[in-house]
Amino acid sequence: MTSNNLERQPQRSIQIQSIQRDQVRQRLAIAAVVALLVSSCGSNSSPPQPNPNAVTDQNANDEVPAVFYKTTEECEADTQKQQAEYEVLNSAFAAGTLTTEPTAPPIKPADCEPQMLAAQQNYQQHAPVYASLADCQAEGLECQPSPNAQNTGYYQPRFGGSYFHPFGGIPSFIFFNYGGSQRRLYQPSAVYQSATPGQVVTPNGQVVTNRKAGVVNAPRYTAAPAPARPQGTAARGTIKGRGSQGFGSTYKGTGRGGK
Repeated sequence: MTSNNLERQPQRSIQIQSIQRDQVRQRLAIAAVVALLVSSCGSNSSPPQPNPNAVTDQNANDEVPAVFYKTTEECEADTQKQQAEYEVLNSAFAAGTLTTEPTAPPIKPADCEPQMLAAQQNYQQHAPVYASLADCQAEGLECQPSPNAQNTGYYQPRFGGSYFHPFGGIPSFIFFNYGGSQRRLYQPSAVYQSATPGQVVTPNGQVVTNRKAGVVNAPRYTAAPAPARPQGTAARGTIKGRGSQGFGSTYKGTGRGGK
């Protein structure tokens, strides 16, 4: 009896080892499947896509529809005219004599004052400051004494108006405190008055021919964010010197399109 029991023990040991190996193989197979699923899910997730409407070296000079005004009065006169035309077309569409529904004007007359106040604020935040009138005029700008109390005795370019980009995929918005409430407005892109009549200069130093008030075709770079003003009371040549802080390498050196 004793000898028979001793002969059977190795067989049970072999069987147990075989079962343990099968369990290990199953666990490894399950782990491999889980890893494959995780890897598959990760490969299917899309990486962040670049904004197709961002201003780049390649599209900076492309013309896009925009709106341009220098003053609140200019904005109000133009938007009132647009609104009147829209109401006539909309009545014709309602009556069935016009087959295509008209598009409402992007800016209402009541929005002109807060839009232009926001543009003035944008201008004050980014306009360069110069130690002398000659330094400012050397940039090809129409200049005035700085209204900022901290910069008394210095000069800065005159406010030349603002572009707004309410069309296509470009629009961006700000919230502006007006009349005790927050108003959602189009992001203003303030520009400076050039010393050359009929031209304005962007904060990045590009010269734009100012065609008219209202809806215009403007280079896409007019929608580019203004660079931050350098620290300090006065900064000589900030328009030229800010070229490297613009978008891409186009505005190196002078900040005027690589010229």
